Amino acid sequence: MIEVRGLHKSYGSLEVLKGVDLTLQKGQVLVIIGPSGSGKTTLLRCLNLLEMPDKGSLKLGENTFEFQQPTKISQKDIVALRQNTGMVFQSFNLFPHMTAIENIMEAQVTVQKKPKAEAHKRAEALLAKVGLADKANSYPHKLSGGQQQRVAIARAMAIDPEVLLFDEPTSALDPELVGEVLKVMKQLAAEGMTMAIVTHEMKFAADVADQVILMDNGFIIEQGSPNEVFNHPKTPRAIQFLNRLSGQVDE
Repeated sequence: MIEVRGLHKSYGSLEVLKGVDLTLQKGQVLVIIGPSGSGKTTLLRCLNLLEMPDKGSLKLGENTFEFQQPTKISQKDIVALRQNTGMVFQSFNLFPHMTAIENIMEAQVTVQKKPKAEAHKRAEALLAKVGLADKANSYPHKLSGGQQQRVAIARAMAIDPEVLLFDEPTSALDPELVGEVLKVMKQLAAEGMTMAIVTHEMKFAADVADQVILMDNGFIIEQGSPNEVFNHPKTPRAIQFLNRLSGQVDE
């Protein structure tokens, strides 16, 4: 489903990704953890080319890319990849002038060219799925942060992506609202949705991940099952990082 080989990304003289390799099979959940500045969000954004890698390769479904400066990736190929990936951001990024249901319909109508009636029916079903059937005609400013994020998840699902990408989806939420978003994500995992998730929610990661990678300074320093990474880390840096978070993970 996803294969990344030798991925590099720099911003000027700052090298953020220093040769990342990973594989994620269809139906699996990958959780990406690590300290701030480790490269985890950059890696996630490279998976749907919101950030363009400098070197390496990416295969996502039927889409394959080789990155080498100064070669440019065509806009047509970028659009094809993004039609197979749904992205959920930490800041929701809903259109403020559109209702919840209009937000979910938008990409279906403008990108996929679906009839409005078909897009509306799909959006209704997705709002029900995330527990917000009664909020279809509410604008974002009338919704709580947790509700907005659940609308954002429904919007990402509306294009029927092969992969859902989550960039710290609960970090902007009040603590009491985190659970309602994680519940939806756990449901998607149980249904076999392929997902890559950057998160600081270690208990959630331990519960749903098939594979965990721990990044530091642009490298993957630990990779394996939740049990392997959380309970049997191999590197001193991983042990140091996880010890600081040990209170969040059940032994």
